[in-house]
Amino acid sequence: MKEDLTQILMNEAIREGWREWMAKVRTVLPQTDAERPVTWIAAERLARDHGRMVRLVELLREHRPVLSFRVQEEAGLLILVAYHRHGGSADFLLDTAEAYFREKDCGGFLFLCRMQASINAYDEYPHLNVLCNRLAGLLFRFRRERESEYRKGIPPMFGKADLQEVEKYLPHLRGCSFREEVALALPKVKNVEELARECAMSVNTLGRRFREELNTTPHRWLTEQRKAHVVSLLADTDMPFQEIADTCGFAAPSYLWDFCKKHLKATPAEIRELARCTCPVRHPFPGLKCEADRPQPIGGQSEHGGENSERPFPGTPLTLLPYKQPETES
Repeated sequence: MKEDLTQILMNEAIREGWREWMAKVRTVLPQTDAERPVTWIAAERLARDHGRMVRLVELLREHRPVLSFRVQEEAGLLILVAYHRHGGSADFLLDTAEAYFREKDCGGFLFLCRMQASINAYDEYPHLNVLCNRLAGLLFRFRRERESEYRKGIPPMFGKADLQEVEKYLPHLRGCSFREEVALALPKVKNVEELARECAMSVNTLGRRFREELNTTPHRWLTEQRKAHVVSLLADTDMPFQEIADTCGFAAPSYLWDFCKKHLKATPAEIRELARCTCPVRHPFPGLKCEADRPQPIGGQSEHGGENSERPFPGTPLTLLPYKQPETES
């Protein structure tokens, strides 16, 4: 027999010093009717306590990682978690959806569909768009696998009436695609953890979505975006290196220098000079276009000094442009 979950949570709350808030939760849960959203108002208010909610979700993962919607107090806890605008809470709901689908729990899946549609009816809780999209994705997977499972004699998870109800709550994918979602979040973040928070999901879920949809990792994607941003600012603006470092999220210009040397194989000054074509060379920035079209001295002599003395990339051969004979006046 399972130990009483709310008592476990209360014991932890007493030990950690948030007994009063947890007492309110225990009072509200029996009054929260999963079939009547009008009774969810008190849960919405309690979910505004961010610190307590974060700890509550951590305890749920430890003691009851999959809540049963058939137990009133556990259904109430799912509703409470859904009202909390935080990546950890959204991720808990995503894991619950995956568990219901894996266990072919049609009732639990339908409950999550109804719950997110009721709470997010007016898009006041955009973090639930992630749950909506995941539920829709699982529904698409069911449709793909339904025929093969039928041939194997496996009973389908959803009947015709169930599908009609699910589709009522998932008429289309809410919000934007994952690719658009991370692109919109990019200007606001400096690392993978911040990107995960901005997208309302855990770091592990973010990594999984990147692998599934973009075939890369969040760290590699952020590095590529930062490389493009750095090159753009160095090539197209006269911003000081200090300002570029601040704009791109580096703590100091020295970190910008290290980043450019590691990922772009040149210093910021060399990249800027290269972009302006003071010395045309073959380089790893295909997006940079030369403005100069003047002939270069023959014999590898740089106008700045001796042979190859001012190459932005040591060891990179100069690309000499064709020499044109100056036109003489007739």
